[in-house]
Amino acid sequence: MFSFLAVYIFIYSIGVVSYNGIHGCLKCTTKGEYSYSSRTVVFPETKALLRTDQKFRLKKYGGHHKGTETPLLRISELDMIQDFIISDSLHLLELGVVKRCLLGWRDGTLGLEGKLCARDINKISNALPREIHRPMRSMNCLAFWKGVEYRSFLNYVGIVVLKDVVKDHIYQHFLLLFVATKICSCDIYKKYLSVAQLMFETYVEQFKNIYSEDYLTSNVHNLVHVVDDVNRFGVLQSISAYPFEHALFQIKRLLHMGNYNLEQVVNRLSERNEIILSNVRHSKKLLPSNINKRGNVVYFLSKDGLYLSNNMKDAWFLTKTNDIVKMVTALPENDKIKIQGHSIKKKEDFFKIPICSSYLHIFCADAFNLQMLTFYNPDDIFCKLVTIHYKDNISVFIPLHHTIANY
Repeated sequence: MFSFLAVYIFIYSIGVVSYNGIHGCLKCTTKGEYSYSSRTVVFPETKALLRTDQKFRLKKYGGHHKGTETPLLRISELDMIQDFIISDSLHLLELGVVKRCLLGWRDGTLGLEGKLCARDINKISNALPREIHRPMRSMNCLAFWKGVEYRSFLNYVGIVVLKDVVKDHIYQHFLLLFVATKICSCDIYKKYLSVAQLMFETYVEQFKNIYSEDYLTSNVHNLVHVVDDVNRFGVLQSISAYPFEHALFQIKRLLHMGNYNLEQVVNRLSERNEIILSNVRHSKKLLPSNINKRGNVVYFLSKDGLYLSNNMKDAWFLTKTNDIVKMVTALPENDKIKIQGHSIKKKEDFFKIPICSSYLHIFCADAFNLQMLTFYNPDDIFCKLVTIHYKDNISVFIPLHHTIANY
């Protein structure tokens, strides 16, 4: 729960210096250096000794401690190092590293090495798809992107739209971040966590070589500690601040004036509960059909909450035998659902470095080279696929994280 506190409250609550202080890393003993070029504290060391709960309680870390003692020290069962999460993907990855990279490529704030020309910026902007949860805006609107847009760029879009646009070594560098994040995002890939650790470390080291030490801020440095948090607490989605940010936004929407904020929230929540209870009392107990039709669009919701439809953006799924299938329609059969669809004839790895993309169930294929119509059961589905056009008839198919079986 500590990762969801506001950063400054979080730092104050455990009695240590700010994250951008010279001794600001919560997990290791690396010592930061002030960069006059970037006007911030940077952390060039990636393999410093890890801090321990015992030494923290004995205040052995000098400049890391502040004068005030935290009452949390009274909780003997609490590990003052390992029990505090720093790997909140929203603030560390999406609004941290990814935003910094995109702004750096667009504006040159990471040095001239990765700066994109206007033509390449337009090329990326035009390639950003609209088929994901929040339609992505152009790179000219980066200052207004929400966290979910940066998340979509990191987890799905970036590996496609950056290919053949940025320099090859910068693209390979981005792939390290993409693959390591993907491994840390789903339980099924946790067997590769040691690989992810190596990739995060390599990413930070190469970041120093590509963009210089002047941009190794705390967000970039903390990537080397992500795998430790995932090992201890679970995949990135389970320790993310997104649900809490969403809940805070819903509460904010309940306010209609600046005065009596708490009273407004309590009243609106009470009214909402009354409406829900009223609807429950007066509703007829009808069992809705799983299959629905709206015009030519057929869609259904599986028992696991997976939504499939025969429109282009929601039609693709991966079977447990690694077949990429495009749904055509869904039919009821003896209280069950049968899915009719075409599987793709030939698929390939989209990349083979740093690992083969097929290990992460990522493929590229001709989306129009399809086999004969076949029936599938919902239990045959491994995950839903995000489909992003690459070039000509070739599309890239990437698993949608929360739909992966045994997530």
